[in-house]
Order: sequence, then structure tokens, then C-alpha cells
Amino acid sequence: MRFAATVHNSDGKILYAQQNATELALDGQTYVKGIPEGDLGDFYVADGEIKEKGSQPSEAYEFNYNTKRWVYDLSQHRGDKWAEIKSARSAEEFGTFEWNGFTFDCDEVSQRRIQGAVQLAALDNTTEMDWTLADNSSQTFNSTELQQVGQALGAHVNACHVKARDIRAQIDAATTEAELDAISW
Repeated sequence: MRFAATVHNSDGKILYAQQNATELALDGQTYVKGIPEGDLGDFYVADGEIKEKGSQPSEAYEFNYNTKRWVYDLSQHRGDKWAEIKSARSAEEFGTFEWNGFTFDCDEVSQRRIQGAVQLAALDNTTEMDWTLADNSSQTFNSTELQQVGQALGAHVNACHVKARDIRAQIDAATTEAELDAISW
């Protein structure tokens, strides 16, 4: 005898489906006859029947096969929120910063260039450099100004990390989905 079967574990999680199954081939496995239409991950087995999980409320929910319900995973949501904040921090840290009305690029290469200019200015107080700004205009800076640009860069990077640490504390203190969703960069 051949039939379609959905094989599942003891909690009702569907492991796979098999067309043209035989009683013999499925011997010793837990299964129900029939295969759900659609993605197997959208279904579970309970009381010998294939049932639909329903819509996942958000990515922070996981299906609990013991309770047969979507449950909120605070720990997962905290991790996802922290990843979102780190991404926003990096975008700001490596975007641009301002000093004395001038806007500077501060991607990793630009930061190294600024650090090199600051080192040169510290070694030679007669240094003057033409600098290409974020808008591609050019400006000449003396050694004192170059050192101030370096200080502004350091303050910018630090401010990004201070802000991220404060937000991390908010994430760790959050106890509900709504509290986590309200947190932003």
C-alpha cells in the first residue's frame, strides 16, 4: 500500500514529507497520512492531524511545539535589536563628522589619513596641508587645525560608542517587545 505521509517528532515538529510511502518504509517513525499544501515549516502535527501554525506575529516570535503557540523570545529580540544598533553606530561612526563648519569623511581610510596628518602636524608645527572635504571641496589647514580635526574625529568616534553603550543598557533593561521596539538609534 502506498500513500503520502508527513513524518514528525514527538512534539509535532514536521521533519519531512514523503510521497509514495509504504507502511514498511515508515516503520518505527511517527507520521500522519497526507502532506500539507505549502511550506512544511508553516505546519505542525497535533492529535494525529496536520495543523497550520498561523502567522508569525514578528521575527521575535518562535513557534513552541510543546504549547503549539507562537511565543515571544525576548533574548532573541534583544540580540536582533543590538545588531540593529551596532549597524546604525557603524554607519554614523564611519560616515562624516564636522569641525569648525567643515564636514569630513570618516570612513576607515579617511580616519587613517586624518591620524597620519595629525602625527605629521605633531612632529612639525609648520605643517600645512590641503584637505579634500566630504563635499569634494578643498581647504588648507595648518598644524594646529589638523590636530584639532584629529581631536574632533576622536570625539565623534567616542560619542558614537557612548551613545551605543547607553542604548545597550536600555536594551538590557527592556522586559517587553514594545519596550524593545521603542528603542532606536
